[in-house]
Amino acid sequence: MPWGKLVRRSVAFGSVLLIVAFAALPAGAIHAQSLDRSLHLPPGWNDEYFERLDEGITPRTVVAVMDFSGGELLQSRLQFRMSDMLITALVRAGRFTVVERGRLDMVMEELTLQESDRIDPATAAQVGRLLGAELVVFGMVTSATEQLVDKFAYDEVQVEVAVDIRAVSTTDGRVVISESAQGSDDARIITTADGTVISGPTDYDPLYVRATVAALDQVSDLVSNAAPLIGFVISVRDRSVVIDLGAGRGVQLNDRFIVFRRGQELLHPVTHERIGWEKTVLAVLEVRVVEASLSTGEVMVTVDRDVVIVPGDLVIFEQAGDQ
Repeated sequence: MPWGKLVRRSVAFGSVLLIVAFAALPAGAIHAQSLDRSLHLPPGWNDEYFERLDEGITPRTVVAVMDFSGGELLQSRLQFRMSDMLITALVRAGRFTVVERGRLDMVMEELTLQESDRIDPATAAQVGRLLGAELVVFGMVTSATEQLVDKFAYDEVQVEVAVDIRAVSTTDGRVVISESAQGSDDARIITTADGTVISGPTDYDPLYVRATVAALDQVSDLVSNAAPLIGFVISVRDRSVVIDLGAGRGVQLNDRFIVFRRGQELLHPVTHERIGWEKTVLAVLEVRVVEASLSTGEVMVTVDRDVVIVPGDLVIFEQAGDQ
């Protein structure tokens, strides 16, 4: 079950919203369409996010993107830095803090790693920890092909780029993404009888760029689903719940969010240091209305018939809606 995306809100601003919202809080329990006592948080939740939220800091996932490997394919057909293109896609998603390229290069140099080296998950996790990243993304180009198809009146050149992508959690070295992605682009070419091009491209590089961008957009979606998007409940009325996450954070219609509440501190029985917090899962929302910075969801599932959701409860992305 994927978990993705994050929240930006200052403590002072959030406090004002919560005070207003409490005034409109319904007294009765929320009656959902169904009950499910087995609801739980998506895997990978880290209680350190509570500390960032308490400080008014957006708990964006810190991501490091390493250079792609690919040997001859990169040298002959994809003569551009794919990692930079992926960074652009991740920044555009608005859910991450991406490690600066210069810092990554310095760490790679300190570890005497070359761009051409094949990176394994253990090495990626080591690099990520040195950079303070939570996820490290790396990949390999598996194909970059072009094909000329005779369409009788014209020819069509079809370009396809495919990559294998990995993302490693630096916390435990776990591979959280192991997927393939591919993108394609095409163009019509009209030639004379002697083969002279009178319409269409003679240089296929732009086609390879667009095909690569399409593949890396898929990779960005995969990474987004492996990173948490956390927000707050702002107001509640009947089964309708407003949260402070909207289109600007990538929320779409029919997306689902888990609603949960922070409980008491959990202290170590010997050291008495805090090792986490109790967390109570309450319900599942499905987004019905999306605005720029807010969304309204309908309560679909609760853990109990007497569940009451209140402003200040937390939500975390669970599942993308039907697009």
